[in-house]
Amino acid sequence: MEMILNTLLRIALLFSLCLSSLAFGQSSGWLSSPQHPPAQVRLMLTGELDADSKRLPAVLQVKLADDWKTYWRSPGEGGIAPSISWQGSTNFESAEWFWPVPERFSLLGLQTYGYQQNVDFPLLLTLNSLTEATTLRGVLTLSTCTNVCVLTDYPFSLAFTPTKLRVDSEAMYFYNKAKVAVPLVLDGSASEFIWDASQQRLQVNLVSDAPWQQLQVVVDGDPDTTFKLLNLEPQSDGLSAFFSAENWLGEPQLLNKTLSLTVFDKQQAFEYQAEVRAGSVVLESVSWLKLLVFALLGGLILNIMPCVLPVLGMKLSSVIAAPHQQQGTIRRQFMASAAGIVVSFWLLAGFVLLLKFSGQAVGWGVQFQQPWFIAFMVLVTSLFAFNMLGAFEISLPSTWQTRLASIGGNGYVGHFLQGMFATLLATPCSAPFLGTAVAFALGADSASLVVVFTALAIGMALPWLLVATFPKLAQVLPKPGKWMGLVKLIFSLMLFATSLWLVSLLANFVAMPIVLSLIAVLVLLFILFVAKQHGAKVLLISLSAMVLLGGGIALIGAMTSEQWAKALPTDLVWQPLQHSNIQQQVAQGKVVFVDVTADWCITCKANKVGVTLQDPTYSLLKQPSTLLVKGDWTKPSAVVSEFLQSYQRFGVPFNIVYGPAAPEGITLPVILSHQAIEQAFAQAAGAAGLIQE
Repeated sequence: MEMILNTLLRIALLFSLCLSSLAFGQSSGWLSSPQHPPAQVRLMLTGELDADSKRLPAVLQVKLADDWKTYWRSPGEGGIAPSISWQGSTNFESAEWFWPVPERFSLLGLQTYGYQQNVDFPLLLTLNSLTEATTLRGVLTLSTCTNVCVLTDYPFSLAFTPTKLRVDSEAMYFYNKAKVAVPLVLDGSASEFIWDASQQRLQVNLVSDAPWQQLQVVVDGDPDTTFKLLNLEPQSDGLSAFFSAENWLGEPQLLNKTLSLTVFDKQQAFEYQAEVRAGSVVLESVSWLKLLVFALLGGLILNIMPCVLPVLGMKLSSVIAAPHQQQGTIRRQFMASAAGIVVSFWLLAGFVLLLKFSGQAVGWGVQFQQPWFIAFMVLVTSLFAFNMLGAFEISLPSTWQTRLASIGGNGYVGHFLQGMFATLLATPCSAPFLGTAVAFALGADSASLVVVFTALAIGMALPWLLVATFPKLAQVLPKPGKWMGLVKLIFSLMLFATSLWLVSLLANFVAMPIVLSLIAVLVLLFILFVAKQHGAKVLLISLSAMVLLGGGIALIGAMTSEQWAKALPTDLVWQPLQHSNIQQQVAQGKVVFVDVTADWCITCKANKVGVTLQDPTYSLLKQPSTLLVKGDWTKPSAVVSEFLQSYQRFGVPFNIVYGPAAPEGITLPVILSHQAIEQAFAQAAGAAGLIQE
């Protein structure tokens, strides 16, 4: 019995060795280089041979560790595409390489296309004969990059007889899975490539009824030419894309060449090929005059936003305290504040450029996604509030004061800091004109970004510049008196309210008990300082007045609520932002309302309280035929950032409505209104009749 078992074991072992030998003949096994351990490659033959075409499917697998990446067939502005040299192969005619849809990467301002982690490349190998012994011998050259790039060679060799290959189910699985990710090549007659040699620009027109979502387009086909997207105009019946072309050998020569347009988004990927013809490319340029006017108006509006009003109050109090200053002194003080605003916008522009060069998401107000920045702003606003109460005086060493006085001093540094401080508090606000200017700036080149941010700065600094130009305006203010103490108390209260609002934002990053404790400490300190500087009587009168004022406002609001607004519960049910879910719900006939918001966004709060939680919008959002989707940008979110940037938006609030008649979405204005939302819902619902009267 024991002898029989041993014999069976030997037979099983021999059989397994034969199978492993056969499988090894169809696979190179995982190959790696001691000089570059993060990368591994493997070539597998599926064994499913087509006798008519003499083609044999294969799959090239690449595994990359950490954040290493390799490149697409057209890497973009950097990198080298993978390639195989088949020298030394026998009974081998050619290899057709298929490329799955790549990712887009941005580093130091350069755009590249490629893959991270794992990628499988489908190959079709054409043989000369099906009966001859075959040797696939070659060298795979793979370029991999992080902050540095490494070029590695992987020699391989496979020997087999085509008719004796077995079907490898594992290789077939990887091959078919990779083939699905390859863009589908469609009829090239639907595309048109127009080359304008005088402008070195290429226009591509495509006729398609595909519902675009997060659309990306790439042109390639000339290995020596790099195409950079200038403008993309999605349309209901296709798209128009404009590219600049640069050839490292000189001027690009594209006429009569066949180029490829690859179109891909979240749900689909297509490839079109056509021959380039000569023509005139007319790219509608941005109206810089209109853009700069928008930037100036956007910056000017920031002065009346609730984020900035406390700082304006602080500025006015400093003028009221000394109304008889010489005109030259007033001019220099207000110029210092204006300079602080401009410098702050330049610093913000530099910060955004650093994020763009590092490939990070950029947006207006993104610094409020960082708890350390919010904590710093809490400290600054609290210090300013307590300083205005007279709790302490911020003074420099005597030697510094002498130095400042000798160069003009007189508090100019303080005025400069006030301007910088106002700018930082303005960044969570968004408003008409500002959104247009910021969206262009964040999506434009570096020089344009700096120009637009400078225009925004000048717009916000206009009130300061106006007083600096006409100093007598400052002297029109009332003369000093006892009333000034009350004004300073009000301004300090405004700043203190800003501090409490900033503390509330920390609840997204730290435990609630810590936030409540910090609020309690600030409130206690504020009460103590008011009592110390103004006496218990003033404190009691102030607290009583605040209670009476709040109660009076509440009473008036309750008595007149039917005339201005009806308070409604905040019971709207929101789903997290996922673009694929949106399209699924639209396909089912629903209207989808997307709200991209953040806790630190003042305009978002105003839209919520004034529009979405008020009828008729509230009732519209409560309909069963409506799906509510929320993108929360309070903290950094790659999903939300990608969604915003797909619509060339870089700040919040952002609202868009989808529906059966508007699968591409209808963008709503920054400041919402009932009329705009109703019109968008009606247009998106179309003939489906989803809007109920």
